[in-house]
Amino acid sequence: MRKEPSATSWNPEFDNQPTSDVPRIKFSRMFSDKYLEKKNLILEIGCGTGSYTRLIDRTSCIGLDISLDAVKVAKNYCTRSEFVVASAMDLPFKNETFDLVCTWGVFEEIPAGAEKQIMIEVKRTLISEGIFVLSAYGDHIIAKILDPAFIIRGVRHYNPEQFINLISEYGFEINEYTIRGGLNTLVSNFLFYFSKHVLQKKDAPFKKFFDKKSANEIYDGKSGIVYMYIAGHKKKQS
Repeated sequence: MRKEPSATSWNPEFDNQPTSDVPRIKFSRMFSDKYLEKKNLILEIGCGTGSYTRLIDRTSCIGLDISLDAVKVAKNYCTRSEFVVASAMDLPFKNETFDLVCTWGVFEEIPAGAEKQIMIEVKRTLISEGIFVLSAYGDHIIAKILDPAFIIRGVRHYNPEQFINLISEYGFEINEYTIRGGLNTLVSNFLFYFSKHVLQKKDAPFKKFFDKKSANEIYDGKSGIVYMYIAGHKKKQS
């Protein structure tokens, strides 16, 4: 049985603004860039404090999160986007509303077994041939061993082939797929958790150094072991 992930703890000192400069967030923007062109209505599921939303802030964007605290922060920094407090498993929107739906690092945080319900909701709310872009943790053994969120909170990691099959099962055709980030990214992530939960400080020693190393790993175009990025489109109904 898969472990149920514990809820992310809210720390006003750390969670009081978007983290748009984090390499994985900036790469999410880069990865989704070409799919954002000429998209009339965009939904970000699990927008949190608006880290990604801030990078694409526009009147045609809606951010959704289950945390009211997070949405309040996002509204302060993303002034053109709209925000909704709701569950990813019960989206409060009509069928075929959005041209593009995105979700970054959300699947691993939801209740165990709820992946299929999110896919049902994404498919339902996307127009025909609408785009779905997302990221999730890959299940490389080193990535799991060195991930405090996996060890302590039970945050899940996914087998890439099985995850792609899940998306395809719900009527999506994969446009592209990549895995980014290596050992430096894992060290950077570890130092983030150490800073927030142990030191109670914004930056642990050497964190900025490894953040730069992480950025190089994620942006260099080489295959990695940490973050899966997937883009697909909803197939036309026959």
